[in-house]
Amino acid sequence: MDMFALKELLLDLDCMTAFRHALQAPAIAALRALLRACAQDDAQPDALTEAYCAAYEAWLHAASEGKGGFAREALEAVLFEDSAAAALCARTERLPYSLINAMAHDLDALGRLTAMEPAMFLLLCERAGLPAGAAARLPVWEPALGSEAFDPRVDRDMLSREGAPRVAAFFRRHGTGLFARYPGSTWVGVSERAPLGLRGVREPDPIRLEDMVLYEQERGVLVENTRRLLAGRQACNVLLYGDKGTGKSATVKALLSSFWLEGLRIVEVPLAQLTHLPEIFALLREQPGKFIVFVDDLAFGDSCPEYTALKTVLEGGLEARPANVVVYATSNRRNIVRQRFSERQDDVNERDTLEEKFSLADRFDLRLTFTSPSQEEYFTICRALLDARGVTYDWEELMPRARAWTVSHNGCSPRIARQFADLIEGEQAGNKDDGDVEDKAQE
Repeated sequence: MDMFALKELLLDLDCMTAFRHALQAPAIAALRALLRACAQDDAQPDALTEAYCAAYEAWLHAASEGKGGFAREALEAVLFEDSAAAALCARTERLPYSLINAMAHDLDALGRLTAMEPAMFLLLCERAGLPAGAAARLPVWEPALGSEAFDPRVDRDMLSREGAPRVAAFFRRHGTGLFARYPGSTWVGVSERAPLGLRGVREPDPIRLEDMVLYEQERGVLVENTRRLLAGRQACNVLLYGDKGTGKSATVKALLSSFWLEGLRIVEVPLAQLTHLPEIFALLREQPGKFIVFVDDLAFGDSCPEYTALKTVLEGGLEARPANVVVYATSNRRNIVRQRFSERQDDVNERDTLEEKFSLADRFDLRLTFTSPSQEEYFTICRALLDARGVTYDWEELMPRARAWTVSHNGCSPRIARQFADLIEGEQAGNKDDGDVEDKAQE
């Protein structure tokens, strides 16, 4: 790169508009400052050394956070930070020509900057006046530390003029900011650290639908309902109820592994935060993605404000439920609310009271039942889990332990089976390690 090309790149960076915020990313800002130092007619060796070291420090910081290189830093700034350009792309397919052109310009400039080899930066520093002895002492960063395929939705080719349509399509499918960055989020309340009231979940539970055993019919209904949501068709609110440990929550979480690349997001709302559901719905209504509002382990007492809030948003409030949002809830109680015998004895209008309490469960369009498996079904789950993990075993020898495990853990359930599989897998891994140690000692 000669001085003319260097100044052209700096000018293109200075003229960024649509994604100008990306220039504030620490690694990108450090590279830009280094180029600017190299472009000075009277550059000082100390300033050049300082600028280069700052760029290396920025790369080191990015690498420590698991980012592969400067290109990834630029991509994350463009795709996962809120911007007016991203919001406009998310809301409309017919973008103004000026915006398309501005996006193409900015992506091209960032692509050219992050594609520069570290040796080129050192060469530019030497041409600007950095002594060869100083240049020889400066470290050269790796262009990509580890895999650049940090997210299957994006790749480095987006940082080009041709990448503008793909970037616009990304925003339309996956949303902007926190919703684009994270597969799931949890409502924590609005604060300085969480201005939207949500905390992103970078690594959700990795459980997959194909790894689950039994309850195929119930999962099939839930998957089909989720597909309708993703297709923009009418989808139902769903209540999953049944015995503890039967995989109700795991089934909902497994949907994320299957469908997040298609734009599905899960927003988990703790029971105590259900009064904020209107705020959450208003927030999600403005996003292009499809959302499951997940409420786990529902159980309400008397005069509970959270009960009223959920009942209102499901059906009966003045504001309609957003078309891109459904509520999936789990409960160990079919009718969700706790009921006391005293209510039957003391309440004059007993029937009216019970109907009022049970009306919340009725407002879920679909109700799926998860009952505890039989012992034979429990054995089937245990064997399926052990097989999936590659554990070798003799089932005739292992079955008495599996049966005894249900006695000590109060019954049969998929959760109990998973815990038993964890135990056997851990024992086998320990035995293997002990054998390796003995083999090395004999050698």
